[in-house]
Amino acid sequence: MLEALYFIGILIAIFFFLGLCIMIHELGHLLCALWRGLHVERFSIGFGRKIWGFERNGVEYRLSLLPFGGYVALPQLVSGEEPKTEDGQPLPYAKPFDRILTALAGPVSNILLGFALGALVWLVGVERPQIVDELEVYEIQETIQPQGEGEETTEIHTPEYAAGLRPGDRIFEINGRPVEGLESLVTSIALSTGEVRLSLRRESEVLHISYQPKPNPEWEGLGYPFFEVKTPVVILNVVPKSPADEAGLAVGDRILAVGREPIHNSYHFIQAVGAAAGDPVSVTVERDGQELEFADLRGRRQEEAGETRYVIGVQPGQPMETRHLTPWWQFKNVLTTTRDTLSALVSRDSLVAPRHMSGPVGILQMQYMTIRYRGWRQGLFFVVFISFSLAIFNLLPVPVLDGGHIVAGGLEMVVRRRPPPRLAWIVQAVFAVLLIGFMLYVTLHDLDRLTRPLRESLRQEQSTEEATEPEDAAVYPDSEVED
Repeated sequence: MLEALYFIGILIAIFFFLGLCIMIHELGHLLCALWRGLHVERFSIGFGRKIWGFERNGVEYRLSLLPFGGYVALPQLVSGEEPKTEDGQPLPYAKPFDRILTALAGPVSNILLGFALGALVWLVGVERPQIVDELEVYEIQETIQPQGEGEETTEIHTPEYAAGLRPGDRIFEINGRPVEGLESLVTSIALSTGEVRLSLRRESEVLHISYQPKPNPEWEGLGYPFFEVKTPVVILNVVPKSPADEAGLAVGDRILAVGREPIHNSYHFIQAVGAAAGDPVSVTVERDGQELEFADLRGRRQEEAGETRYVIGVQPGQPMETRHLTPWWQFKNVLTTTRDTLSALVSRDSLVAPRHMSGPVGILQMQYMTIRYRGWRQGLFFVVFISFSLAIFNLLPVPVLDGGHIVAGGLEMVVRRRPPPRLAWIVQAVFAVLLIGFMLYVTLHDLDRLTRPLRESLRQEQSTEEATEPEDAAVYPDSEVED
């Protein structure tokens, strides 16, 4: 019951904050339009059917059924079109400067909201992985299987191995920038355009290697690294009444080994526990400078994504530290991330494609996962990221977006003439269709990623049922079916 209430509470918070980001954006348009004397048909909180509303000074204010942000109807905003009211009454053509200010007011409102919420994040702090100076490679995949149809089955070397990267190398720079941790390393490689440049230390020698990333089949074809690095592993959460809780493991314990096998990172720990397949294992941790060993922990069987896993009830992760990041740092971080993402998306030398982007469904999922597993402060930090990102996205010089209206108004001020109404209508319609198509495309991929574990689980169950049918046993009388 408490888990269900917690889930509902997270969803309410997500819809409130994401809706707030969109509503503040539209409110900026509304206030500026009223200030500049533009005709406003309607301001709606939410979409769809009207639930409640009123009219004041010729503007309809309403609360609508679907609580996903809102909108403001401004028939004079589009450059070139002959503005009319909803009932067909002609309206005066708005000045380009007024349209520019009105279009700009939405993104500016999001930036102001981002700085306001960012100040709160700065005040309370946010948990971030501890910064490290270098990352040591402990394992590297040597070969990969070609993915193209009709290719030879001969395996080829991974790009990192072919470039000379080896276990024991300590990476301290990537693409000329210092390595801050695993997240920055993976992101830099995945968003790279062209070659990846690694600076590393091998014993007392400093080496520089470069390579062209290749698609990693396990990560939807992104340039995810084919090597693993050592990172400290601490317990971030202990599930109540789990084997780990009953044995005495606690949040903050640093995991050193499972059995006699040293642990190099969180994924390695999960593998080591799973390999025991429910048999007793010992976990060695460091607590307050002392090594403690907890013996006879039996992993509990868990079905996930069609696979059987064994878990002891802990959430492993990197050591975290509370950092008080200024609102300006948060804004610059969004600018840098957006620049790198857009550069990778349009570059021919990048593996990033539109299918790797996230739409509303993906954003909701990421926000839920952030709050559920990393806490409310990290969730608020994500909302700041969304508010800044919404402003930057809308400032792109694309027709139908605010940036497109700003560019159109600027051009009209320079050439001192309006674009032909038919041309303006065609351009707006074409880009509206392209934008809607793009959003549908990324949403389909979001839904595919969201439902993939369920589909794989159902496929696994179906395969198991087919393998245990009597006729299969008759055809293969000596075969054994493993449960």
